[in-house]
Amino acid sequence: MSSFLSISENIFRQARTSYSFEPQKPIILCDFDGTISLKDVTDILLTRFGKNGYEELEDQWVAGVIGSQECMSKQIALLDASLEELDEVLSQVKIDPSFKAFVSKAHSENIAVHVVSDGLDYAIQSILKRNGLESLPVFANKLLHDNERNWRLTFPYANANCVKASGNCKCNHLKQQRKHFNQVFYVGDGTSDFCVSNKVDLVLAKDKLIGYCEKNAIDHIAINNFADAIAVLPSILEDYSAHQKYSRIPAMSVE
Repeated sequence: MSSFLSISENIFRQARTSYSFEPQKPIILCDFDGTISLKDVTDILLTRFGKNGYEELEDQWVAGVIGSQECMSKQIALLDASLEELDEVLSQVKIDPSFKAFVSKAHSENIAVHVVSDGLDYAIQSILKRNGLESLPVFANKLLHDNERNWRLTFPYANANCVKASGNCKCNHLKQQRKHFNQVFYVGDGTSDFCVSNKVDLVLAKDKLIGYCEKNAIDHIAINNFADAIAVLPSILEDYSAHQKYSRIPAMSVE
């Protein structure tokens, strides 16, 4: 019988998150797939290594028949790859070229940045390390491997009450950060970001998340990439410093 172990815990050994940043400053939570990375990493891996059936599971998730936790769990079980093969594909995944500068800008303002993803912890940490961002806290589903060609997922940040049945309940993570930070900003792009977007203080929205925010009257700033996010960050922080309420910030786009 195969024994599955966490790769991330053995390789990256992420330190317990500390809050050295000022709690009176906001924290920025960032989605990963399609937000930080240019493409969805799980989709890339499934396209390359997935056995038959992963596309049908995706269709069921899109249709709302199953939640993302069930979908991801069953899809990852269909991967057929060695760790070396997986690493080779991950080494080619590109991130937004301005993300590192965005993190540097936020940190220079003493603002914490966390990666909160319904994706794969090992994949995210591998990609971030290759880009010199290994110190960023990552909250994602835990990828397990049997040292052969088989893979599994566990869900350390799942919430039984999650309305989206997500593997990583972003709303629950937001709730935890409210204990430490007065304001929470969120950067995202798609379906896994919908639920949390109307609970944060400000959304920087890409792609499908823009339409969702518009449809649901969620105040937001529409961005194309992290270069846009860097451009608007000073005005956001100026408004924050002036104690303006973000509920009054009109939705706008960066051209």
